[in-house]
Amino acid sequence: MATGVYRENIQIEKAKLQEFIQNKEEWAVLIPGYLHHEFPSERNMIWVFQGDFGIIQKAVKVELKCKESYPNQVLFDLVGLSDPLNGDGYFEVTQNQDGTCQLEGNLTMKASGFLAGMMNPILEKFVPQLVEKLVQEMGIKASI
Repeated sequence: MATGVYRENIQIEKAKLQEFIQNKEEWAVLIPGYLHHEFPSERNMIWVFQGDFGIIQKAVKVELKCKESYPNQVLFDLVGLSDPLNGDGYFEVTQNQDGTCQLEGNLTMKASGFLAGMMNPILEKFVPQLVEKLVQEMGIKASI
């Protein structure tokens, strides 16, 4: 199972960053390789992005199903729609003692089925990079 966790300190009001992570429309476009997204329901989002998996580049379609949403945290499951992938993750905001905020992103993904033996080692490199880039871009966009 591939896991990525990344934390970024951001000079921003906590309430503003909390509002940002709750608005999936704001950060949906920030995923590396973003192609498009849609909202089949208020809580769920479908992401389509170009994944660079080493020697393979392909469009990947996943559904983000929001499990829980608190002012400082969004918890979700991921279900692969184009490929047999599943996983879960969260975004969480905490206040640092120096007045900055910390945005933490966490994502776990696992492939199953016929290509799992090939895909899981690739995901182990891909997922941490994806989380780091996404959290960095979220921090920049939220600060604007």
